[in-house]
Amino acid sequence: MLEIIKNKIWELLKDKEVSLVMIFHRDGEILWHRGREIRGKSIEKGEGFCKSYIIKSMKDLKGVEKEDILVTLSGEGGSDSAEYLSIKSLLILPILPVLILPMKDEFFLYIDSGSKEFFTEMEINSFRLLGGLLCEAFHYIRQRSGSKEITGESDIIEGIRDLVLKYSIEDEPVLLTGETGSGKTHIAKLIHNYSGRRGKFVSVSTPSMQETLFEGTLFGHKKGSFTDAITDKKGLVEGAEEGTLFFDEISEVPISCQSKLLRFIDTKRYRVLGENREREADVRIIAATNRDLSEAIKNKDFREDLYYRLNTFEIEIPPLRERKEDIREFVLENARCLKGKVMGQGFWEELENYNWPGNIRELISVMKRVGVLSKNHELTGEDVRASIAHYSYRDKLNYNKSREDKLSNIWKQIESGKTFWEVVWKPFMDRKLNQIEVRTIIDRTYQEANLKLKNTAKNLGIQEKDYKKFLIYLKRHKVYPKGN
Repeated sequence: MLEIIKNKIWELLKDKEVSLVMIFHRDGEILWHRGREIRGKSIEKGEGFCKSYIIKSMKDLKGVEKEDILVTLSGEGGSDSAEYLSIKSLLILPILPVLILPMKDEFFLYIDSGSKEFFTEMEINSFRLLGGLLCEAFHYIRQRSGSKEITGESDIIEGIRDLVLKYSIEDEPVLLTGETGSGKTHIAKLIHNYSGRRGKFVSVSTPSMQETLFEGTLFGHKKGSFTDAITDKKGLVEGAEEGTLFFDEISEVPISCQSKLLRFIDTKRYRVLGENREREADVRIIAATNRDLSEAIKNKDFREDLYYRLNTFEIEIPPLRERKEDIREFVLENARCLKGKVMGQGFWEELENYNWPGNIRELISVMKRVGVLSKNHELTGEDVRASIAHYSYRDKLNYNKSREDKLSNIWKQIESGKTFWEVVWKPFMDRKLNQIEVRTIIDRTYQEANLKLKNTAKNLGIQEKDYKKFLIYLKRHKVYPKGN
C-alpha cells in the first residue's frame, strides 16, 4: 500500500518539472523523496527544500500551506554567491497524528510545486487525501508489527519495530546484522511486505553461488553465452522486478564479484550474459550478515565501498540472551509447539537462565522437542533442561541413523559428479547440515586423499581456481580436517 500511495503522489507531481515530494520523520530523518535534487539525509543537514517551515511543523505538529516562498539552495544568509529557488506552492502535512500513535512516531509529508506553477485546489485536496491514506497505512503497519509480526516487549524490540516502519517507506538498501537464528530473514520479509512493493521477495543464497556462475545466476544468461548455457535462463534480479532482492549472508559474495554487485546497486542497471544491451531493474536491496564486516574489510574479504553502500540503513538484531524479557511472549505466541502441554514449576526460570547460542531458532527447536518428548502434561524446569541438554537414548539412535543416511547420500552425489558447493556447502549454509557433519565429510575425504588438502579439494569436485575459497571456508567455519 505504501508503494502505491507514493506512486500516486508522484503521478500528480511529475508534470511540474522541478517539484519535490518527501516523507520525513519527526526526528528530522528524510526517509523518501522524489523530484528535484536535494542534499543530505536529514532536515538539519539537508539543502534544497523549505527548511524553516519544516522545522516549524516538527515543533508545532501542525501542517503548513504557503505560496510564493524563496529558498536558499547554497551559501549562507543573503550573500551574493547564494543561489535561490522560488517555490510557488508548499504543503506540509503530518501523516501520523499523535492521537493515534506516540509522539516519537510522527511522520510528515512535504510537497512543493517548484518554481513553475501553483498547485490547484483540486491537487491540494488530492494530496490531503493521499496523506490521510498514508496515515492509515502507517497505523495498520504499526499495529501489525506491534502484535505477532515482531514479538517482544523489550526496548530493543520496540526500537526495531520503529526502524522496520521507517525503512519500509524507503527505497535505499538496508543491512541487517545479527547472529545466526536471530530472525534477520523474518525482518527482511516484513520490510518487503510493509513496503507494498508489487513484485516478489527473492532470496539470494550467496554462499551457494559459485564464483564463475555469479553473474549468470544473478542477472540471467542467454542460450550459448557459455559452454553449459543450453537454454535461456532468467536471473534472480528479473524475478524480483518491482519487489525485493534479499542477499542472505552478503559477506559470502566472492570478492571478485563484489564490484559488479556494487555497480548494480548504484545504477540498478545490469546486463544479461550473452546480451549486448543493458536492462534496468526496479528492485529494493536488503542484505544480511552474521559476520563483522569491518573485520572482513580488514582481511580484504569484503569491499569497503560496497559496505558503505549497503549500510545506508542498518538494523542490528540482538541475540536472545540480550533480551530475555522477550522469551515469555515468544513462547506464549508459539505455544502450539508444546502440543497442548502447560507450563509448570521451573519452566520459565529454566528458559530465562539459558544462554540460547542458537537464538530464536534454537528456542523453537527446544519447544518442539519438549512438547513431543516430555511425558508430563505440566512441563517443569527439568523437562526443559533435559530438552536443551540432550536427546533421549532412542532419539540419539534415530538421529545417528538419520545422519548416516544423510552422509551416505552426499557421498553418492559426489561420486556421481556433483561438487562440494552443491551437496555440502549449500545445505550447510541453509542449516540442513551442521558443522560436525561437514567436518566428518572433510575428514573422510582428507584421509582418502593421503592427508593432502589439494587432493581433498579435487576429490570434492572443487576446481583449482576455487581452491583458495575452499581454504577460506574451512578456516572461517572451523571445519579443517584433523591434523591441520
